[in-house]
Amino acid sequence: MSTLLIYILTMAITPGPNTVLSAANAASVGLRKGIRLNLGMFLGIAVVTAASWAAAEFLYAYIPRGERIMKAAAFIYLIYLSYRMLRGSLSEASAESAGFLQGMLLQLINVKVYLLALTAISAYIMPMSESLVWKAAYASLIPLICFLAGLVWAAGGAMMKKLFTSGRRLLSILFALALLWCAFSLISS
Repeated sequence: MSTLLIYILTMAITPGPNTVLSAANAASVGLRKGIRLNLGMFLGIAVVTAASWAAAEFLYAYIPRGERIMKAAAFIYLIYLSYRMLRGSLSEASAESAGFLQGMLLQLINVKVYLLALTAISAYIMPMSESLVWKAAYASLIPLICFLAGLVWAAGGAMMKKLFTSGRRLLSILFALALLWCAFSLISS
């Protein structure tokens, strides 16, 4: 159980599309408004976890091909987010655009979430228990821990809100570069 928790926490807290967007969004609109994005991410991760669990055996046969498609979609989306960040559209005026739906939809093309869920389920959860109830309980840790890790990044971003309003352009560039790094890391791995 401890290795499962360490794996999920490590995957959830390390920089990626969710953490960078959580921090940037909360830095722009504050934690209170930014929480909508994180709630959308939570729901999206729960959907991906359920789909991964239900389809683990089937997907394993097609992972190399499916992974390339997911990586390409995620790469394009991350480039788009980076572009929006550079244009400054993730600002106070457009807080709705970084909301619940965007957070949820990001998870459907976020390769890191699929890999997290598939690995946790196949390598840790399925071997840990035969009980459907325990498997569901263990699998529910994935979206919960990811949500909490996203809140940590959002809180950090919210603390930077004052800095973000005075140095918006510089921080937009830094967040955009972080998203670009995530995008290019996807296609280089």
